[in-house]
Amino acid sequence: MMDFRVVTLYEFENRPLSELKKLGLQTGERELMKFAEAVNSLYGGDSPVFTVTYDPRRDEYHLKTHGSVGFAYYLGDDGIVLVQVLPKPFRYDREDGRSLLFFLQLFNMYYQMGLEPGEIRALVFEYGRQKALDEIFKYLYVLMLSRALSRGLYYEYGEIEESSQTVRGRILVNELARRPAWKADLPVRYSLLLEDNPLNRVLKGALEVAVKSARLSETRKVGGILLDLFRDVGDPKPGDFGKVSFNHLNERFRTVFRLARVMYFGLAAGGSRKFLPGVFIRMDELFETLVYRTLKTVLDNEAEVRFQVQLPHVIKNAGEIEARFGALFMMGNPLPDIVVSTDEGTCVVEVKYRNLYVYHRGENRAHRKLVRKSDELYQAYTYSRLVSEYLGAKRVPVLLVYPRLEGIYNHWIPNLFSARPEDTFEFFDGTRVGVFGYELSMIGDEILLRKNSVVIDEDTAENLKSFILGLCSSGEV
Repeated sequence: MMDFRVVTLYEFENRPLSELKKLGLQTGERELMKFAEAVNSLYGGDSPVFTVTYDPRRDEYHLKTHGSVGFAYYLGDDGIVLVQVLPKPFRYDREDGRSLLFFLQLFNMYYQMGLEPGEIRALVFEYGRQKALDEIFKYLYVLMLSRALSRGLYYEYGEIEESSQTVRGRILVNELARRPAWKADLPVRYSLLLEDNPLNRVLKGALEVAVKSARLSETRKVGGILLDLFRDVGDPKPGDFGKVSFNHLNERFRTVFRLARVMYFGLAAGGSRKFLPGVFIRMDELFETLVYRTLKTVLDNEAEVRFQVQLPHVIKNAGEIEARFGALFMMGNPLPDIVVSTDEGTCVVEVKYRNLYVYHRGENRAHRKLVRKSDELYQAYTYSRLVSEYLGAKRVPVLLVYPRLEGIYNHWIPNLFSARPEDTFEFFDGTRVGVFGYELSMIGDEILLRKNSVVIDEDTAENLKSFILGLCSSGEV
């Protein structure tokens, strides 16, 4: 039996290769680079999951993580190594598993999984036994698929061609003309409800991957029962993923299909590959969605809350200028994360998934910061002026919201849910600006994340609503 090891990293961590080898990842710098490339090719996009850098002072290579949480496999000669990346705010948290509880609740809301809080806690309990994030995803896929299959497999019409002594459907005249006269049967084509369709083949392929690689007996047991339902369904074919479309008959499979896609492409081994890119998810996108849906819930009918509002270009008549010079500005229209509008005024909320504790090597000490970079304040002020011009308001206050964990992560900035007007300050022209933290420890207690929604304790919601409405009205319309 091959050895299985787990290497746990956190977001924005920089680990030397010598430490990774001690943890069980026995590889050289060339293989490490190929491993990072394999993951980034599938999940990198605008921001890589991993980068490999060289430190000439120490003559050592480092593996750096960025803002994605998930897992990948390195298939070595002596065994399988699971490289998993967990949310950074919980890196120094003593409560084992709380980082997974936070991540799974975000995942549940963002992908509209529909899991109840008790089910998420049960998944975290399984993590506590295995210490491996991949098992959670495999169990989650089997669980979601079993729910979708409670009403049976999905059937859709497909065309069958065969030779028959009964006239059925359409007779294939061209084929008939080439047959000898003594052939009694007829070539026909007709439509029939089939279970061997692209959607079912995709679901089966991902299920086989999950069951074959699962270490938890419960995943193998339930997955094996589900596989028996797919006994008349073939293996995935090239192009099946692109052929899947949803309607009212198969809508129940939409969520599990998303999981099937990442499970199949991330975990299905092929040829002599030494890496499986696994599953990775951008945490900044999850956190932005969390803040947006929180404000949407809290303000309810009291204000209009808009996400990713496209403003006019910062350059007047930008398109005409680009055409005149035959060159591009290489930037699109500004997109503030959240714009809150009331009858009394407007405010902008910019969401930053950042750590504000920064170590300066030159000074040989760390600093608590209020913003990660000065650019974030410049951006906030620019959005304030742009929204002011766009909506015709004289001043538009701005909030910068970071993740916060009491006593552990960004804990020196005020808690957004107990924010007061005196916690804000002003730009040079009198525009109000505030820096606040979304307290993550409240998730699962005062704040519950449901399918596509947020449920907040009444007193907590009232405090936040009062502050936001007061902030918006502080600007002049």
